[in-house]
Amino acid sequence: MKGKGKSNNTSSQKYRHRLNLNSSSSDDLGSIQDDYDDSYNDDVDSRLIHNNSSNSINSNNSNNSSNNGNSNHTSNNNRKPYKYEDISGKNKPRWDRFMVWLRSTLYFMKHVAIHTVNNNRRNKLSYFLGFSACFLVVFVVSLCVSIISNTPVVFLNLSEVSVGEMDMVLSSNSGSSAQTSLNYTLASSLLQDDSSDTYHSPRILASSVTVVSGICGYNDPNNLGWKYGVQPDGTKMDCIPNCFTDVCLSAPANFGDLYVIDTKREDRMGLGRAWTMPSVPYGQVYLQSDLASSIHVAKGDSVYIELNVQSMISNLFWNANLTMFMVNGTYPPIILTMKVADTFSSGGGKFGKDESTAIIIEYDQFLPFIYTQLNPLYPQSSFSYINSSNLYDYADNIVVNLPPSRLEPYINSNQDTILQNLIKFSSKILYKLGFNEISSQLPVMKELSKNRYVALFLGLILNVIIFILLFLSILLIYSLLMIDVETRTFEMGVMRMIGTTRNGIIQLMLCKAFSYSLPSWVFGLLFAQLFGVVVSKWFASITGVPIPPRLTTEGVLLATLLGMIIPIAASIFPIKNALGKNLHDSLDSKHSKTMAVQISIERSEDNSFSTSVAVIGLILAVFGFGIYYIFPLSLLSFNLTLLLNMFFLLLISMLLGLVLLALNVEHLLERLIVFAFLFWEKKAIPAIVRKNLVAHKLRNRKTAIMYAVSLAFIIFVNVSYSTQQASLNYQVLQRSGSYLRVNGRANFSPSDAQGLENFVRGLGDSVESFSWISSSFPTFAGVSWSPVVISTVGHIYWDTNHVYAISPNYFETGLSQFLKVGDVSSDPDYTLDPLNLGLSQQMYSTKSSNGLLIGALYQSWFDAQVDANILFKTTIPASYATRTAIPGSPNITTSLAHPIAMIKSAPGLGFSEFPSVTNQDAAISIPSAVAFAIRGGAPIDSVRNMMTASLLIKARDGDTSNVRSQLETYISTMTASASLFDYDKEIAPNKTASDIIQYFFSFTTVIAMVISFFSLMSSMFTNIYEQTKEIGVLRAIGIPKSWMVRIYIYESFVLVFSSSLLGVFIGSLVGWTMILQRVLFTQLPIPFIFPWVLLIVIFICSVIFSFISAFGPIRKVLNQQVVVIMRLVS
Repeated sequence: MKGKGKSNNTSSQKYRHRLNLNSSSSDDLGSIQDDYDDSYNDDVDSRLIHNNSSNSINSNNSNNSSNNGNSNHTSNNNRKPYKYEDISGKNKPRWDRFMVWLRSTLYFMKHVAIHTVNNNRRNKLSYFLGFSACFLVVFVVSLCVSIISNTPVVFLNLSEVSVGEMDMVLSSNSGSSAQTSLNYTLASSLLQDDSSDTYHSPRILASSVTVVSGICGYNDPNNLGWKYGVQPDGTKMDCIPNCFTDVCLSAPANFGDLYVIDTKREDRMGLGRAWTMPSVPYGQVYLQSDLASSIHVAKGDSVYIELNVQSMISNLFWNANLTMFMVNGTYPPIILTMKVADTFSSGGGKFGKDESTAIIIEYDQFLPFIYTQLNPLYPQSSFSYINSSNLYDYADNIVVNLPPSRLEPYINSNQDTILQNLIKFSSKILYKLGFNEISSQLPVMKELSKNRYVALFLGLILNVIIFILLFLSILLIYSLLMIDVETRTFEMGVMRMIGTTRNGIIQLMLCKAFSYSLPSWVFGLLFAQLFGVVVSKWFASITGVPIPPRLTTEGVLLATLLGMIIPIAASIFPIKNALGKNLHDSLDSKHSKTMAVQISIERSEDNSFSTSVAVIGLILAVFGFGIYYIFPLSLLSFNLTLLLNMFFLLLISMLLGLVLLALNVEHLLERLIVFAFLFWEKKAIPAIVRKNLVAHKLRNRKTAIMYAVSLAFIIFVNVSYSTQQASLNYQVLQRSGSYLRVNGRANFSPSDAQGLENFVRGLGDSVESFSWISSSFPTFAGVSWSPVVISTVGHIYWDTNHVYAISPNYFETGLSQFLKVGDVSSDPDYTLDPLNLGLSQQMYSTKSSNGLLIGALYQSWFDAQVDANILFKTTIPASYATRTAIPGSPNITTSLAHPIAMIKSAPGLGFSEFPSVTNQDAAISIPSAVAFAIRGGAPIDSVRNMMTASLLIKARDGDTSNVRSQLETYISTMTASASLFDYDKEIAPNKTASDIIQYFFSFTTVIAMVISFFSLMSSMFTNIYEQTKEIGVLRAIGIPKSWMVRIYIYESFVLVFSSSLLGVFIGSLVGWTMILQRVLFTQLPIPFIFPWVLLIVIFICSVIFSFISAFGPIRKVLNQQVVVIMRLVS
């Protein structure tokens, strides 16, 4: 007994030593894990349990008590045990033991649940924060993942707007220039064995001229004689075959594209979801609004449609034995007299957005109506054959769509997967129809591939968003659980004192986590599903593309993982913290739990394995393997998805690394903010604020990380959105070169070009400048396209180029932001401006004759230098060449040329400095282009005979809409077929996609701020609650309430504002880095726009959030008496 008493005295002295350290505001040394203290604590626990006259659930404590000689309590063993105690009796049957164990477990769980419910009732604010956090996590994750999985629909919508809602288009593969039809009747029978292959429809597309009937010389539109030059007595007129043209020469007319469609079949296959018009009545047509307005007709008017037979049903005419009526190998046109049933503005998905002169007629009525409009001179046998024919045997194209729902294969962020699905589907169709007889196209997929990089980068951004939201959610749940443990330290100590085991504490913590994770999981999924239905309807109303309203399986599983498993995982450190405190410190309610000094002592033998070092080493090893092997693999295999996943990991690593790096300067920044914003306050207040920031540093660190990550995330999202929008718009602008551009469907003849130029000059000051660009060499000379090859003088390196002749002021008219120039030749006759806009004019100097503007790529590939000779080889086909070295062979001419400048990018032209872009464009002056063409034997002798392709127009600010409307009116009256490129109209579909992306980014921004606000609320509540002793002391020595309120509001403001500044800096740095990468991929001059407005909003929110988070808790404490505050148990 003496030996034991000595041991206890020694332990008591050491224990008192630890208490003295705590009372001196030193750090908690309860974490010292030496054997001496362990034996003392076990002794104390045993005596506490026996003093309460209860049997310990933990058998270890009972054994310790008996070993320590506490024999005077053996009488307690004779008491009747609880039912759940006797569960290890080996003499009992296994089933009885199981039932006893089950009853005891249920009994314990019942008491744990009751305790949790009572605790939640007492701490409604804590439960509300926990429930709201888990609800928010489940709601946001399930909804965002479901929405993100459908984001490819945005690019599907862009593609369908561009080319129509056609998955696969089949045409004849005859290999000849003659028009060959497809037998749709036979094709339909071959595809009917599988219901998924039956969604198809025939189409005929023909060029035509639409003429107003009321202004023609003859007033009888139903009389066929005057149209075809047939007298009433059946004799021919002298005007054949131009009778109709001669009579209606003065009538308004315009070119049009006639679409013969089967409305019912196309509705069934989902071709034209937004098309609402019924089938076209017999003898009538639908006209597109632009075409109708150009010839001044409306609904109910009659029009003449002159059809080009050669481009549509020439096979039918051949079979009808009408070759005798051919003129110069071409069938004469058919003149149809038709009534305008209605007009429409948009194709509704039946064709692309570039179509503006569409004419629609019903398929099953087309041939019967043609029969009534044929030339009366045709023989009766031909009439009979045409009348008995089935137009379904003479289809130009067959459109095949995926089975319903045809959108599902496209809803995938990996375009390789989409392409695989479409290839599998199209291969099955071609195998049934005969792949050697049919050629196919995938219009939607082809258009999707143009936005491949944009879609991939959007997927990268969305992955970052999901990761950041998950990170914030996990950190918030962990923070709430940790705060719950810290605020229940005294309660946990009491529970341990009355006999609750470590397992019991663990179960209590898990039950606490489940108490708000289970209900929040149910309500989160329910509200996410309801909100998803609303979002799907809103999304469909904007894009016209329906998306599934249900939550995706991936979203539900991930939300369940976060809502159910993450709270359990996040409980590990709080449980460790709860069990790591010794009993005395837990029951100490007289001293504050806030410590400004910490002392930690570790055994050397415990440091044999460092977990943190092992984790860091593993991460670095995996990172090195990824960079050393996976990164080159993605480049060599051109696996963009794998490459973007690598970029995603690098981006996340950089983001989190910058956050951790910023935490090292956070305290310094907090002191600077205190000095900058509180210089006017009384000296005591900034001093207390600084001490509070130091004392709460560990707890505030979680809030600081959340705010820094949230703000970095918000800035990153904002920059990403602006980058995404700029990428979509800049691609359109770079291809066009200007906001307004008139393009000829074929080359403009010199007379047409002169008339257009005169009209533009007549617009006066509304037009700042305009310039011409030709079609690719040598088509401007009336020659079919043939390649132009540039090479080194030694013929070692060569590449094909598309050479365009441009006006002297081309770069001044084009968009200057796209012009990036490398090396430039010096010219004594011309001095360039700083922006090199006069480079196109320098090409017209004497020194620069025979000079080219070529891509900067060839400087590294060919070692081409300015003013150094290169070879310019042209090929003129024998059928066009004015001379040939070998009769019947093309004329190949090689000339010397020299680069004037190395171009990295230019408006309206394709230049690059990267080796991945070959077959680039080249620019040349108009005289030099004609000289090379003449030298090559092209049929041209002067620049006056050169044909042009496009006219770029630069309108003055504010006059763009006026110039646009006048150009549209003039183009409708031109004899040449032309179209007007209007940037605003062109990016309208992009604007819809950008708006959808902006809505999503705005939603995630709000969610990030709300999550961070929850963390700030809980952190400030705990800070104030644990400092009640200090608050009571300060109030007792005379500090007024207003001072205390200001102190904690200032602390909250400094914490939020410093974290916000760090987040803004990190987000801007990551966003700027991402833009640099995007510029490399897209080769577009995408600007970095710092979100100043957002910075102001952040500052205002910092003030508001800091006030809300601190004012409520501090006022609740200060409203009590000082004595009550001093006695609050934390």
